[in-house]
Amino acid sequence: MKIERMFAIVVFLLHKRLVSAEELAEKLEVSKRTIYRDIDSLCAAGVPIISHLGKNGGFTLAERYQLDKLTFSDAEKKLVMDGVTLEQQLFEGQQLSSLQQKLALFHEEQVPFTLTQATLHRAIIEQETKHKIQQLLSFIQQEQAIEISYVAQNGHFTTRIVLPIKLHLQNGSWYVEAFCQLREAYRLFKLTRIRLMEVADISMKLPLLASQATRSIQLEKIILQFALSEHGKLYDFFTEEELIIQQEHIIVTFSYDITNDLLPFIRMFGSKVKILAPDWLQQKHLQEIQHILES
Repeated sequence: MKIERMFAIVVFLLHKRLVSAEELAEKLEVSKRTIYRDIDSLCAAGVPIISHLGKNGGFTLAERYQLDKLTFSDAEKKLVMDGVTLEQQLFEGQQLSSLQQKLALFHEEQVPFTLTQATLHRAIIEQETKHKIQQLLSFIQQEQAIEISYVAQNGHFTTRIVLPIKLHLQNGSWYVEAFCQLREAYRLFKLTRIRLMEVADISMKLPLLASQATRSIQLEKIILQFALSEHGKLYDFFTEEELIIQQEHIIVTFSYDITNDLLPFIRMFGSKVKILAPDWLQQKHLQEIQHILES
């Protein structure tokens, strides 16, 4: 795992004044690109690593940097343990249990939270998704291209070869960001829609472009009217400032990225919600209701 590998890098640097990326990659059994990413993360965290260029170059720690600089306060220990516990609940596997034992941060103190179910999926789907996450983490670490069978929202199946880069948890679902050979662009793939994946027998390199998976957004003001019975549920989705509680109903005004479909969310409330604005969203909602009645 990355945190264990980064700690190992610091230990190597503490015991050897100059270490090359090749040597670190060989010892830790990862690519040089992974080592460079870990070094960047360590520098961002405040570890004073100095890079020496040239044939006999490598990495070293700033002079007078001592191991005690890596010790933690009680508050910092708690943050580390909370993070490890949270990741353990999100992902399957025993690596983090081993890490907890190695850190020995606490004896009997309990972490004051738990994630019984981290996503919006049913338990069986969540377990299936966690298994996919473990596979993808391995593919990402080894920089392996994979072939996936993917079903789009409209039910259209495609087979693609992609190079996975990182995972995202958003809107209650897991996505993998990957460079897609078919589209020659970065894309986000929802894990529940990946039906099959296996290592592809090709080598792929990322283009020298920034990730394009973050698309542009188009915000528009949405005004909805909810029944008073939905008051508690609304705090799952809206802030206090977005709600106006009236005598007979609740008016909610918020900005929404309309490149995403809002209607599945609205349908969750059935007859307890009414669209006040914009007009086009009202019409689209009525058309879908009519289609349901006719089907």
